[in-house]
Amino acid sequence: MLRPVHALVLSCLALTPLAGAALGAQASSEKSDDAAKKAADDAAKKAALAEAISVCDRGASVPLDPEAKAPPVQYGALFPQDFDLTKLKTLADKCQAAMLGAPQEKRLTLEWLRVQVALNQPGLAFLLPQIKLIAEGGSPEANYLLYEVYSVHRRDGADAGPLPVSRGMALEALQKAGAAGHLMALETLLRQYIDGPLLCRDAHKVVETAQRVIDAPAQGQSPGEWDSQFRAAMPLLIARTTLENDGFAAEEQHKAFQAVDADTKAGTGGPEQSVLAYIKALRLGRGTQQDAAKARQLLEARVANDQYAIPMLADMLAKGEGGPADGKRAIAMLRAASKNVAGAGPMLAGLLLDGKFVGRQPREAIRLLNAPWDLDASIRLAKLLPDYDGFQIDNPDQLVERLSDAAEAGEPGAALALARLQLSTISGSRTRMWRAPC
Repeated sequence: MLRPVHALVLSCLALTPLAGAALGAQASSEKSDDAAKKAADDAAKKAALAEAISVCDRGASVPLDPEAKAPPVQYGALFPQDFDLTKLKTLADKCQAAMLGAPQEKRLTLEWLRVQVALNQPGLAFLLPQIKLIAEGGSPEANYLLYEVYSVHRRDGADAGPLPVSRGMALEALQKAGAAGHLMALETLLRQYIDGPLLCRDAHKVVETAQRVIDAPAQGQSPGEWDSQFRAAMPLLIARTTLENDGFAAEEQHKAFQAVDADTKAGTGGPEQSVLAYIKALRLGRGTQQDAAKARQLLEARVANDQYAIPMLADMLAKGEGGPADGKRAIAMLRAASKNVAGAGPMLAGLLLDGKFVGRQPREAIRLLNAPWDLDASIRLAKLLPDYDGFQIDNPDQLVERLSDAAEAGEPGAALALARLQLSTISGSRTRMWRAPC
């Protein structure tokens, strides 16, 4: 018979396989738990990345991007309607997470960059090399972003350092984006060709650019309402521009007149801008038989309910077109409309400077010319100011900037007006080299 101690040892030996099995089972369970936890974490990360990609695509999908996965979001639509930029910052964070989590999806980088340009936060200049590289690769959106960076920063003071994007680079990039059919770029070009000052105002360029809008390629999946409305407005813009400006062929004017005639129901109703284009065509005989008397009658019938008809009627009254001259009534009408109608103030200023119907009132004319954001008014104002020392105007630096931009674009009269202004005490702006008039 074995001694007790041996029995104890044997007992321990007999139990050892059972203990090993228990420890193995515990280790296996822990590994299984770790694997499950890792799988859950991976699934959560995958879901978060998928959600970030989806949010970024839906919030910042690039027009004209062949790899886009969502309907296009035009650059202007990036900005929340309530101007709550925290929404844009949240979108930027999602796009950054998407871009870093899925670097193989190249579209996400540009989506993130355009949101960053819209936010315009400190450090944006460090992103410019990426934007320029993508622009050089032919991206219309990246080219448009270069213009946007310039547009936002061109008013920075000299102490802010050199502009991150030069004027020349910005305008060249804008033209490239427009040539590719980028609608926001074309809309910007239209505004510049109509009002300036970065590009020379040019009615023929307006018509050409409006036609490019009509012919522009689809911007992506399911273009939005703005896209459709913008394109739909172009035929009448072409017609109005053709009738309201010199230099178009008679055949073009006739076709344009037919378009606005149909749109205005023979001048008795319809959209305000088309009605005024129709009346101006009658007044000047563009695309139709000249009939100044009828034009004046139509204006008289509209002024009670259409304040934008006042400047044209006042001009006809002052000049005696289509009926007897009545300069004092013209002045009274323009005074009443000058606060609400952009064209009324500069026209009234002209009558006050002329002195034909009332005594000359140059200081009042200066005040009127200083009010509107109008390039012609700015040029006239700059010519007047040196003759009236001590007259204070609002935002003289803004006036100098506007004239500088226009002069560099080659806008007739801008360089001379600016030079005259710079010689006066109103401005110490530096002299620049000017291009020949366009």
